[in-house]
Amino acid sequence: MATEEYGVGDFIYDPQIYDKLNDFDGDLDFYYALAKEHDDSVLELCCGTGRLTIPLKEKGINITGLDFTKSMLDGAKEKARKRGLDIELIQGDMRDFDLKRKFSMIFIPFNSLQNTYSIEDVSRVFSSVSKHLTDNGIFVFDIFNPSIHLMLGREKEFVEINRFTLDSGEEVILSEKTKYDSASQTLRCIWRHKIGERVIDQKLDMRCYYPLEADLMVKYNDFDIINKYGDFDKSAFTSESMKQIYVCKRKIL
Repeated sequence: MATEEYGVGDFIYDPQIYDKLNDFDGDLDFYYALAKEHDDSVLELCCGTGRLTIPLKEKGINITGLDFTKSMLDGAKEKARKRGLDIELIQGDMRDFDLKRKFSMIFIPFNSLQNTYSIEDVSRVFSSVSKHLTDNGIFVFDIFNPSIHLMLGREKEFVEINRFTLDSGEEVILSEKTKYDSASQTLRCIWRHKIGERVIDQKLDMRCYYPLEADLMVKYNDFDIINKYGDFDKSAFTSESMKQIYVCKRKIL
């Protein structure tokens, strides 16, 4: 599978757009509780603009953030500066990075693993995590539980999914249209941003990991599943769960 075909549009990585769209913290307490238990050192992959990194640092967590996208990291650094926080924020690729130290907890929040489209690249992510994890460390990630009904329901026309106001006072209306690529198990989304008279279409491709496949993905990359939750309240995973949340430990071979 040629990964070049899949990806996320640059405009989606605009820090202000991203922060206005993702102004929530429903997962913060979950990650904080785990990080507090493993606070020797914590690494967040795909840290973005610091939505979780910054409040975790403010709560006293010894955290480092890594992200591929410079614009998002610039946004995180500016927010950290304004709050007087000294956070190590590194530009890098979670498929291939070398920080020359190990962490007691590594996590990939907010479905970000789903922007990894090939089996080979997923294995590279797990391998990079494994190299940076202490023997007793944990690897945590969350992905959505794919709903065929929801995905197919947005194939025919754009459906409004959010609206928010920028600092400039302009209203952004965000609509989504999807097409499910069954061969690659990828949800190919077009996000349409209507900002005043401007209309900006951007792609947002999300690899779908089905529950049993995701379990096998963990197993065959030499990790054990400690817990699998269906929500950030630690409720059990079921068919009705919106999320798949994994807490894993590296196998000691």
